[in-house]
Amino acid sequence: MSKKTVGILMPGDMGHGCGKVFLENNFRVVSALNGRSNRTKKLSETAGIEDVASIENIVNYSDIILSILPPEKAYEQAVQVNKVILKSQKPTTYVDCNAISPETVKKINQEISSEFCNFIDAGIIGLNPIVEKGQTRFYVSGPNTDPIMMLNNKGIIIKDLGKEIGKASAMKMVYASATKGTFALHAAVLTTAHKLGLSNDYFTELEYSKPDILLAMERMVPRIPLDAARWEGEMHEIAKTFSDAGVTSKFHEGSAEIMSLANKTPIAEETRETVDKNRSLIQALDMYVEALKK
Repeated sequence: MSKKTVGILMPGDMGHGCGKVFLENNFRVVSALNGRSNRTKKLSETAGIEDVASIENIVNYSDIILSILPPEKAYEQAVQVNKVILKSQKPTTYVDCNAISPETVKKINQEISSEFCNFIDAGIIGLNPIVEKGQTRFYVSGPNTDPIMMLNNKGIIIKDLGKEIGKASAMKMVYASATKGTFALHAAVLTTAHKLGLSNDYFTELEYSKPDILLAMERMVPRIPLDAARWEGEMHEIAKTFSDAGVTSKFHEGSAEIMSLANKTPIAEETRETVDKNRSLIQALDMYVEALKK
C-alpha cells in the first residue's frame, strides 16, 4: 500500500514537529514553502518535510491537510485552500488546528465547501510532538472525524469531542486562557514590581511564601517574547470566546496588551533556536520596562 500523505500549512514551531513525527510513523509529509520565512524553510528541511511549492499541489497530493498557523491567518488560509478545492473538485479533509474561538472556526466551516471538503475542527494542547515525545493532544470535533484518526498514536494523541464544530476550538481556548493567560499575568505583575523598584524584595517574599510561582515566573517571563506576536492574536480569540459565553473578556484583552508589550522587547527578535538561555529574569524585566516607553 502507498503511504498516506499529510499536508501541513505551515511547518513552524508546532507544524514542523508534527511533520517530523508523522514521517517517523511512515507517512509522507508535504508543505508549500513559497513565500515562507527562511526559518520556516529551515525547520521544514530539518524535519524532512517535502516542499511541493504550491497550495494546488498540497490539495492534489494530500489525503489530509492540517492548518497550523498564527490565529489571525486561519480564515485567510481556509479561503485560499477552498478556492483550490472548488477548482479541483478533489475530495479533501481539511483540519483547522489553529488557536481560534468557536465562532471563528464556525465561520471557517461555512466558508469551506461541504460538497468536496470534510472539515474538522481541532485544538492542539501541549508542546510540539518532538518535545512531548508523542504525547501532544489534538482535540477534534466535527461531523466526520474518522480521517484524522489515522494519526492517532502516530506521533500525536487524538481526542474526539463529538460532532459539533467549535467544541475542539473551545477546549483549546479554555485551556490556553489559563496557561498563557497566567504567563501574561506574571509578566504584568513583574513588570509593575520592577518599575516600582520592588523586584528584589518581591522575589524574596515569593521565595518564602510562593516558591512555585516564582519558579514559574523565572521559567516563562523571559521567554514570552519568543511567541508574543502569535499569542497576542490568541488572546484576542480567547477574549472573544469568553465574551460569547457571557463571561468578561477583559482578563484576556489585558493579556493581549501584555503580549504586545513583550513583542516590543529585543527578545522578540530572537527565536527558540537563538534565544539567550543565560539571560536573567532581571535582565528580561529591564527590557519589559524599557518597552513601556515605546
